[in-house]
Amino acid sequence: MVAATWLAGCRSTSPNPPVYSEPIAHDAIDNTKPVINSPMPPELQTVSFDETLLPPASVRDLESVPLEELQPAPLDVQDVLTAVQTSYPLLTSAYLNRDVASGENLAAWGDFDLKLKGSSISRPEGFYETYRQAVSMEKPLFSGGYLYGGYRLGEGNFPAWYGERQTNGGGEFAAGVGIPLLKDRTIDKRRAELFQAQLERQRVEPEIRAQLIEFSRVATIYYWDWVAAGKARTAQEGLLSLAQERVRNIQERIEVGDLKQITRITNEQLIASRETRLIESERKLQSAAIKLSLFFRDPTGEPLLPHDSLLPQHFPPTHLPSQEEFTAANDAAIAASPLLAELNWQIRQARVSLQQAENSLLPKLDAQLYASKDIGEPTSFKGDKTPFELEVGVFGEVPLQRRAAFGKINSTQAKLRQLSVKSEFAADKTIAAVQDAISALLNANERIKRAEQNVSLANEALQLAQIQFDAGDIDVVELNIYEQATTDARLIEISAKADFFKAIADYRAALSVEP
Repeated sequence: MVAATWLAGCRSTSPNPPVYSEPIAHDAIDNTKPVINSPMPPELQTVSFDETLLPPASVRDLESVPLEELQPAPLDVQDVLTAVQTSYPLLTSAYLNRDVASGENLAAWGDFDLKLKGSSISRPEGFYETYRQAVSMEKPLFSGGYLYGGYRLGEGNFPAWYGERQTNGGGEFAAGVGIPLLKDRTIDKRRAELFQAQLERQRVEPEIRAQLIEFSRVATIYYWDWVAAGKARTAQEGLLSLAQERVRNIQERIEVGDLKQITRITNEQLIASRETRLIESERKLQSAAIKLSLFFRDPTGEPLLPHDSLLPQHFPPTHLPSQEEFTAANDAAIAASPLLAELNWQIRQARVSLQQAENSLLPKLDAQLYASKDIGEPTSFKGDKTPFELEVGVFGEVPLQRRAAFGKINSTQAKLRQLSVKSEFAADKTIAAVQDAISALLNANERIKRAEQNVSLANEALQLAQIQFDAGDIDVVELNIYEQATTDARLIEISAKADFFKAIADYRAALSVEP
């Protein structure tokens, strides 16, 4: 009774039904470790097993439970896609590109960090006994310059040629600012690297989206291959059962002289041949299930080998997109293409590199303002340390040949042309993928119509052939032709329907529709 109640709850719509799927064993995993002492999950530790506190159980006899409630819910393609989004390792790796790009962006901001410097230099022995201490802070500015502030103290007996190292008794406070006037004014190496890192953070999003779409497309195709393999095996089982079911009938007719002994031998040959085909179909189903397990995983990322009981009973209805959708498909695919979006971000990155290369052509011309003031007892009889000091300067530098800048400009311009060509080809490739998917859809739809008609006619012919065989008008060899034709018609129908849904997956991927 309790078992029947438990079985009644087996039907589930969970996207990952591990109860009905077999985890794939890995040699590297030690499955022999005891789990007796494994910690109990917290949610189970709080459950009370006092029967008086439990709600009354609705218990039914096993015979009264509907058959469909005893069966696990069929594996749906959306279940596989959900597993891809949450557990597929390569997609998880793609998601981590966000963290990589974010880290690079943070590192690029590090070039603008406030810097603290300090020093202490002592000469306790020698003709000139000196002691110097200094501390300063420097802040790079986003505009390209910098701010400076510091304090130093110089004590002792300094030689005349190092008189600037000496300060008044209270030390010297100083502040300064540097501003680029030509080169590095609008962009410099630090800002270029920061802009590149920020653009890279944007670029990885369409890259992740493209991988999600591609992985979902492949997973969908593997799913329909698995479904088709299951249907093909069922068709082969049906063909085999036809030969097996008439064994007794043939033997009885041989005994009464209605059939010759060769009929039994021929039927046994058919059974052996059909068993071989069934074994082949079993292998194809196993192969399809193994491929599907690469995408169908549990929440921890372990592959799940889908059990045969998860195979759906029927293909879903086929529906073609409208003609209006087909007409607008090219423009929609171009607008939504993650590949084109990624190339667009790469073009922006190349333009930043070009801007920095052009900046390198400019001569370096920087202005600097420096102010200082000593405090405390004067240490010079002239008192030259005491007054407030202000210093203004301009510094220039330029490489005469500037080959580094010209070379960088040439290479960056060539890269921009490369990206432009790639973008044009990517657009052509996107449109071609859309048109190919539409062609495959229309073709598969027509094949389905013909295949369904063929199956109907083959079944009708088989029924008549069976009547004729029972009447002795045809032999088992001729009957086999009709049986094989019926099975072949079913296999063609299965292939056409699987191709239709795989074409739907290609069509959605070409339009960059996320699952």
